Amino acid sequence: MRQHRITMACVLGIMFVLTVFSGGLQAQEKKISAKLGDLLSPDHPHTRTWVYFAERVKEKTKGNVEIQVFHSGQLGNQKDMYLGMQTGSVEMAKIPFSVATEWIPECKVFDLPYLFQSRNELLKVYESPYGKKFFNEKFLKQGLVGLTWVDDGVRSIYTHKPVRKPEDMKGLKIRTMSSDIMLQTITEMGGIPNNLSWGELYLALQQKVLDGAENCPVLFYTSKHWEVCKVFSLTEQFWVVLPMFASKKWWDTLPQDTQTQVREAALDAEKYFVKIYSEDESKAIGWLKEKGIQVVTDVDKAAFEKKVQPVYDNYVKKYGKDLLEGIKAAAKKK
Repeated sequence: MRQHRITMACVLGIMFVLTVFSGGLQAQEKKISAKLGDLLSPDHPHTRTWVYFAERVKEKTKGNVEIQVFHSGQLGNQKDMYLGMQTGSVEMAKIPFSVATEWIPECKVFDLPYLFQSRNELLKVYESPYGKKFFNEKFLKQGLVGLTWVDDGVRSIYTHKPVRKPEDMKGLKIRTMSSDIMLQTITEMGGIPNNLSWGELYLALQQKVLDGAENCPVLFYTSKHWEVCKVFSLTEQFWVVLPMFASKKWWDTLPQDTQTQVREAALDAEKYFVKIYSEDESKAIGWLKEKGIQVVTDVDKAAFEKKVQPVYDNYVKKYGKDLLEGIKAAAKKK
């Protein structure tokens, strides 16, 4: 009887060990899934970059982390996704600096017109102490972990008539992003600004509720706004920065080695983005011309730059000039 009890105790002990070991294996094998949100269509370079990023994450983590890319505003608008990352209901999203200005006023500097002249200047600022401070301090305090960035090229006016000088903007109702600096810029350029949501814009242009909008050639093409606006004028007033973030609440649940792998995948995605966007950007004007769009190149940009000077005066009055001068210097650094 005593030996029977000992045997039973051994069996139960072995079963306990096996259960714990099995549970440990299951915990190790449990896959991590995350949502990554964007407003743009599947064929846009941004969405294609996130798909590539998801593939690289899966490869680097040996299938342990699965990123699901939600395009076309499936997770809500940009503000919804920003707040979702703060609460942890959205794991990852691309958010323009202009959306974050409500919580981080310093981000307003990136909305200033004619601030950058090229993607190379943007990259210099991103890699500078200024860019790192935003990623490692400003956004982190908001519960967001900066992983990488994209841009959408230089933005210009599209409407139903050529815009070569400020006088040509008079009376035109132009949609821009919900940024007080961008809205003031359109006013100073001569137009009437409107911050209608992106998802409602096509119908508003089609029904002539608005006369036009402003964006880059690639997005003008992929959004099919060329179907309702037949003139694209290269005013080139904004160059928007769009970081991709992870929710800190979600990020902190990841093992350290997984965090490293995700960051490595983000760096790969950054290089991939520059490659595919540059390729699309070089072809976009040609695509538009094939669709019968008039592309206006003889724009008096000097006149527009002069007209928007009050935007800079207003910015400096409110926020000072130190950050602005620092970013200008970083952009021009050789």
